[in-house]
Amino acid sequence: MKHTVEKISPSRVKIAVSVEKELWDGAQEKAFKKVAAKVSVPGFRPGKAPRKLVEERINQETVWNNAIEEVLTPVFAQVITEEKLEPMYRPQVNVTKLSKDELELVYTIVLIPEVTLGEYKGLKAEKPAPSVTDLEVKNAIESLLKENAELVVTERAAKMGDTAVIDFDGYLENAEGKLEAFEGGQANNYSLELGSNQFIPGFEEQLVGMKDGDKKEIKVTFPENYVKELAGKEATFKINMHEVKEKKIPELNDEAVADLAIKDVNTVDELKEYEKKSILNRKLQDAENAYYNSLIAMIVKNSTFVIDPDIIHNEAHQMEENLKKQVESNGLTFEQYLEITGSKEEDLHQTYHVNAENNIKNFLAVHEIAVKENLAATDEDVDAEIKKMAEQYKMKEEEVRNIIEKNREDFRSQLTDRKVRNFIIASASAPESKAPAKKATTKAEGEKKAPAKKPATKKAAK
Repeated sequence: MKHTVEKISPSRVKIAVSVEKELWDGAQEKAFKKVAAKVSVPGFRPGKAPRKLVEERINQETVWNNAIEEVLTPVFAQVITEEKLEPMYRPQVNVTKLSKDELELVYTIVLIPEVTLGEYKGLKAEKPAPSVTDLEVKNAIESLLKENAELVVTERAAKMGDTAVIDFDGYLENAEGKLEAFEGGQANNYSLELGSNQFIPGFEEQLVGMKDGDKKEIKVTFPENYVKELAGKEATFKINMHEVKEKKIPELNDEAVADLAIKDVNTVDELKEYEKKSILNRKLQDAENAYYNSLIAMIVKNSTFVIDPDIIHNEAHQMEENLKKQVESNGLTFEQYLEITGSKEEDLHQTYHVNAENNIKNFLAVHEIAVKENLAATDEDVDAEIKKMAEQYKMKEEEVRNIIEKNREDFRSQLTDRKVRNFIIASASAPESKAPAKKATTKAEGEKKAPAKKPATKKAAK
């Protein structure tokens, strides 16, 4: 295919392509049929009207737009293959010539930056050797029981840890000294766990001592780093208490364990072992991730990169936009987020630029290793993973394949990253294991240790 390449910068090129007439003719014909299928001509069944009558009712620009979409991807794939180019992102495309007989496209392509890898094999990094203490197991079980606690209505006064069901109306003092309701300061039948710190300081504490049916006015001051409209202002809240609920935490016994419905866990001892394994697995995964990240950091440090500043800027900009969307989805403006967190936009901007550069370098290092070591995931790798997932989730292969096909290339990239990760870890030198520091055992902790011969466990009385 006839084309010219213009290098704009070390990592950016423009490719002007004159699309072959045969390809352009075929794309136009396909686009015409697609558009014509939706055109109704009086007196004719769909698709049976004479072409001339259909053409009179079709917008030629619509046909061309569809035809251009038809050729964009195959033309791009062909030219980058011929020129042996590796794009970083999808290209920008401009149509510079357009007629029935002629189509010229100009692709502006950001290329994967140049990377010169340093040493990436035989690296040595510290890898923690995690362990699990009895106290960690105890705390995990207590949290699990609390999550499964039953909320029971009580007639007594509310205390910290209870859940209060309240109506509240918030007011600010206006210029005339009168109380005036403010937006967002009202709710009915709101369940608030006292001590959860969901509300501003001082609010939850002042509900302590209230009973079902009590009414009360409380005063609080909004923090200085709150939204601008409320920051630093004193507010009055009128509270109507509907219910006080206390947590009934199950006693740790075999019956309570069975109620948790954890597969193959039916006794207290089995629950302890289950939690111990769960905690250890999480710690091992965290240790493995930290170990791999430290190896990647070494590889990046050993390598040199030539990165177009626009690439870093675009990546940082995207990260900032994602933050703004997340903030807005939580019902705040970005300006309110900055006020509440005490952040400055210029500081966030700088932080995201640093993070963007690190992310890009990590990506480039992994990508270059994949190329040098021929680790790119193949169609066979994708098929094998689909089969494995089908077995794991007890689904038909075709069902998994249909899900994967929507994002096949992203899925392939994930498999490539996994292969590179395994390669880097396997080719590293034996890690320097860092065992957790031993701490002095308190008398209380020592008493918790089981004797050499364990007595039979009695089931706790109900």
